[in-house]
Amino acid sequence: MLDIKTNKNPIWEHIILALIGSFAASVIEFLPIMVGAVSDYLDASPDVAGFIFMSNFLGIAIGTLLSIIAMRHMSLKHCTLLGITLISLAELWSAFILSTDILAIVRFISGIASGLISGCVAAAITLFPRQKRGFGLYMLGMFAASGIGLFILPFIIEVHGTKGLFISLAALGLVSLLLLQFLRIPATTKTTSSHNVTHQKIANIALVTPLLGCILFLMIGVGGSWAFYERLGLAWNLDIDDIIFVLSVSAVCGFAAFFVESSEKLLKSQYLILIGVLITWLSIVFLSTGNKGFSFYTLSLFLTGIGWAYTVPVIQGKLDHISKGNKNIAALSMLMYWCGLSFGLWVHGYILNATNSFQITLFSCGAFYTLSLLCSLYVVYSTTLKNQVLAKNAI
Repeated sequence: MLDIKTNKNPIWEHIILALIGSFAASVIEFLPIMVGAVSDYLDASPDVAGFIFMSNFLGIAIGTLLSIIAMRHMSLKHCTLLGITLISLAELWSAFILSTDILAIVRFISGIASGLISGCVAAAITLFPRQKRGFGLYMLGMFAASGIGLFILPFIIEVHGTKGLFISLAALGLVSLLLLQFLRIPATTKTTSSHNVTHQKIANIALVTPLLGCILFLMIGVGGSWAFYERLGLAWNLDIDDIIFVLSVSAVCGFAAFFVESSEKLLKSQYLILIGVLITWLSIVFLSTGNKGFSFYTLSLFLTGIGWAYTVPVIQGKLDHISKGNKNIAALSMLMYWCGLSFGLWVHGYILNATNSFQITLFSCGAFYTLSLLCSLYVVYSTTLKNQVLAKNAI
């Protein structure tokens, strides 16, 4: 087992964790293609397609909660192994389902397995000395995998339909199982006395809650916009090849997460969170200009990806700092991540089906981005106030 005392920069361990974690997050990576495939090949309406993958995200949220319990009785590596095995079997099962009702149930089971992996990956990253780099690489791995997958999957779906889609995801499971054999999770953990841990939780509850809310509201907006980007492009009469190209090169957005650590040398984390949410919020502004052109479509997608990829690692890093590497807090933040995507996909799929208006749907996404913005402003205010009190007491 790797000892964090003798390895101060486990970059390869972070990369392996990022790639394994990206498989667990594949449902959000390939969501625009998956929603389109289910709609086209299983004749599902937007709200039905939204419900199917909402059940997937709901399962991930529940699986993340279960990971907190499982990690008390199993090693992180064995818990991750269980999750990858279950999700691979669920993807194979999904490949041969033609009923949308049964597919929703199987996607729920797949989501539980994804949640187990997601919670374990988040907890494992907290054990390494450089958590922000770990979370940054996690997001980078997710976007890089989506860039390759979004470029290849449309050709597979065109020939083999949803069967080819889910079999391809099952194949990713085999790759993840191979990567897991090279992963050595630290044997030692960051420890703090029970008194200090309790005191730390109480002292920072005013920051933990809005940070979790910031992730929740941000991902509700992302779930509502990202999932229907392909449908939106088609509604704007954009060429499908151009849409797929833009979606695939979204891997570039993931590199924003790689610069989280270096950014904190210029600005404090609370300001970086505010900037990240603002970037995501701007994506809705560009889509709401009334100019239904390729340039605005591309710019909006990139802003969504950059804001999303950049903000989540910053928040995860700040949560890890104020909770002293608490694994439960890390898993809880991932729970907010997946709950937000689940609710966002379902509610905005319903709005789109009821109103048949992307404008109204995007306005709703913007409203949740605004709530996330308010949470980030509260974090800035609380941190500033706390620093002023500390400075006053030190005089």
